[in-house]
Amino acid sequence: MKTYALLLLTALVCGATLSCSEPENIVSSSTENGQFRLTLEADKNWVRPRGDLPIRVRLERLGGPPRESFFGEIELIANGGSVSPSSLDVELSAPDSTGAGGESAIESWAVFSASSSGSVADRADISAFFGDALATLKIRVVPAAE
Repeated sequence: MKTYALLLLTALVCGATLSCSEPENIVSSSTENGQFRLTLEADKNWVRPRGDLPIRVRLERLGGPPRESFFGEIELIANGGSVSPSSLDVELSAPDSTGAGGESAIESWAVFSASSSGSVADRADISAFFGDALATLKIRVVPAAE
């Protein structure tokens, strides 16, 4: 009987641990055609209610600089708070006629501001869309220290 109780307790603890895993600090997604990788990165994976969390947004053209200058937009959406700015303009310049220069990546910052009270699950997220690429950074909302 003790063995059965110990196995049940072990299974419950393992199940709870797996379902409550820590969110990642870095998430990435590539476009379906494999030309671009979209990355969101935060120094920490948590924020307090009404707190701000800087998020690094990076878009990289995987084949190097484009042959012609490229213009696009990254859209940002938040749950459990707000994000500013809500979109980022993308401009990657092509190399000059000698093949020098050109940009294959851009990097910018957005700020996630948590709502005044934590969500039901004490989680929030920020999603970035570029073409068919979607990267979602999950953020823990931690109660304020008393």
